[in-house]
Amino acid sequence: MKKNKIRRLTLTAVFTAFSVVFMYLSAVLPTGQLGFLGISSLFGVAAVIEYGIAGGLFVFAGTAVIGLIILPDKMLILLYAMFFGYYPILKSLAEKCRSRILEWIIKLVVFNTALTLILFVFKFVLFDFSFLNDSYLLLYIFCNIVFVLFDIGVSRVIAFYLNRISAKIH
Repeated sequence: MKKNKIRRLTLTAVFTAFSVVFMYLSAVLPTGQLGFLGISSLFGVAAVIEYGIAGGLFVFAGTAVIGLIILPDKMLILLYAMFFGYYPILKSLAEKCRSRILEWIIKLVVFNTALTLILFVFKFVLFDFSFLNDSYLLLYIFCNIVFVLFDIGVSRVIAFYLNRISAKIH
């Protein structure tokens, strides 16, 4: 029993470390910021697969705290905390719904709420988005398309992980 707890703690710590590494890469390689943030969330997906919601929460919280301490770009932590970090948990919970329509409604509502909150914080607290005056609708459409593609990609990564990696970890 104690061996399983140590194994769980060790593996979630490794997932957290990899997540922080990719968040750091997003800070030092600005051309791939969102891509590296997306990759950092995949380690939360692995934690949810291996150890459930608690594992995902551990990776999310650990990555956010460590990232807040060591990352030079704090806005990346904000993006991680407002969407990428908890997304593996949301995806896991939403995909337990029996209805695919309800699953997608939940995902899209949470995503659009997060997007609105992110835009609000960036617009009124950090930046001037006056150049977006009339193009918010286009921004939301574009971001929703990217989100759906991201979700489909994450689902494929999950299938790969389950078929190729998870068995080798155990």
